[in-house]
Amino acid sequence: MNAHNMKELSSSRRFWNEYIKVYRLKIIISILLIAVVAISSSFYPLTINWSFKLIEEGNGKYLFIVMIIVPFIALLRGLSNYLQILLVNKTALNIVGDLQKKIYEKIIQSNIEIIEDNGAGNLISRLSNDTTLILQALERLMNSLLKDGLTALVLLITMIYLDWKLAIVICLLLPVVALPIYKIGKKVNNISKGAQIQIGKFTNLLNQSFQNIQTIKSFQLENREIQNTNQEIEKRIFNLYKLTKYRAIMSPIIEVLAGVFIGLLLTFAGYQILEGNSTLGQLTAFITALLMISDPIRRISTLNSVYQEGLAAVERVYGLYSNCNIIEDKPDSLNFPVDYNLLKFENISFKYKADQRNVLNNITFAIKEGTRNYIIGESGAGKSTIFKLLIRLHEAKSGEIKFGDTEIQDIQIKSLRSCVSVVSQNTFIFNDTLKNNINLEKNESSENIDFEKLMDDLNINNFADKLQNKYDTKIGIDGISLSGGELQRLAIARAIYKNAPLLLLDEATNSLDSINEIEINKTLDKYFKDKTVLIIAHKLETIKDADNIIVLKDGNMVGAGKYEDLQKENKYFQDLINSSFLK
Repeated sequence: MNAHNMKELSSSRRFWNEYIKVYRLKIIISILLIAVVAISSSFYPLTINWSFKLIEEGNGKYLFIVMIIVPFIALLRGLSNYLQILLVNKTALNIVGDLQKKIYEKIIQSNIEIIEDNGAGNLISRLSNDTTLILQALERLMNSLLKDGLTALVLLITMIYLDWKLAIVICLLLPVVALPIYKIGKKVNNISKGAQIQIGKFTNLLNQSFQNIQTIKSFQLENREIQNTNQEIEKRIFNLYKLTKYRAIMSPIIEVLAGVFIGLLLTFAGYQILEGNSTLGQLTAFITALLMISDPIRRISTLNSVYQEGLAAVERVYGLYSNCNIIEDKPDSLNFPVDYNLLKFENISFKYKADQRNVLNNITFAIKEGTRNYIIGESGAGKSTIFKLLIRLHEAKSGEIKFGDTEIQDIQIKSLRSCVSVVSQNTFIFNDTLKNNINLEKNESSENIDFEKLMDDLNINNFADKLQNKYDTKIGIDGISLSGGELQRLAIARAIYKNAPLLLLDEATNSLDSINEIEINKTLDKYFKDKTVLIIAHKLETIKDADNIIVLKDGNMVGAGKYEDLQKENKYFQDLINSSFLK
């Protein structure tokens, strides 16, 4: 067994143990109902054989029983089949639902590298397309493999009972059908993997287009995006058509082989009757059983391609699992320290997976609790990465971050993040009401903030009053109905209302004009008094009154101190002031 087959077997076993095994009772009940369906199927040819025997013997007084038996068999088979289909489909839906919940939980709890490395489109594809393939495979396996397999087995036993020689001839020809179907199934598996990867790329492309629609229109990139999307659609059509072609070829192969079967059957059976080794009743019953077994065998023969697609999807899902790294608390982790005096970075280095070089190199600085601090530097200097490390979206590759004498790894993640408010460059809006978008993290410290007063101070009431239901108005995905300045006010309100002791502001006022920025900064001074504030800034006037300024260049810290000191002593800081960077 090669490495790929071992991987397939491992994935199948894991999926069974983690998801399917939980529903074994329902599966057992389904199997019992399937057994009723399968066994009742054999009654049809047996009843036909018995009827012909009664006619041949001239025993007509029992023929009326056939009128009772056949409808009873049909009712029993139909009812069992109905209940089995409901139970199997409900079980398959529950299994896939559990899988989707687990995948989403795993992704959302992992560090953000999983999204940075795979892209949102690929992850959405795993959650939707791959799980749909698994659902289809489960439904077909539980219906076709179990029901059709058992039905075919019972009908085969019936055929052997009716004419064992004819049954052996049929069985000898079955491998001729199985081999090409197996080969095609393997081909389908490989094509399916490629098709799913392409679907992930296509989903990523659509996400990119829809999320950046304003940029696309303002730079008149519609034609370029249409061209790129059309190319991906053509690739998708090609892959899916290739998949359809291999699936479709199953039908004519089975059709031709069925014709060979029927020809051999009629010839061999005819000789059997002429030689007195069989009867017309046995032949009719045998043909009935053969016709009944053909549909289950046909469905089973196409099952391999569905199984291979489902197995490929399971492999991709577990491949995603293995790349999800959850940052977990230590067993003896602590709450966020109330008084830590100093926030310290000690020789911190960090590198993203996709980067060849470190984004941060041996960064060392200290921030006093309750002070306002600024980080400045050109794009790519590593400013935003410092924020990500502070809320443990990533872990530093070397060095230590400490709150007082407590290392950040020793603090409970939930406790740490509940004590930090972040305003990022891009404000994410949930498809919820304006009020719920501000009050995201409901905690006791928010009760100390007067909501109405805060909305007044940030001028949010001005645009909230224009909404249909004011603060109870749903503002749509990404807040597309709000301006950049309104979104930024909302983000600042969100951070203030959380009332956390540590605030991280990443260019929090860059979408505001100068007049509004001054007003907002006054509001920030009011609400951030006695809090530790770390701000990424690009404007000169905002940093002059800073308690401390940290200067970064290409991932290295090239200076730290007050504005006046840096202006006198730091050449790079002087260059930033004189350039258009800080104006």
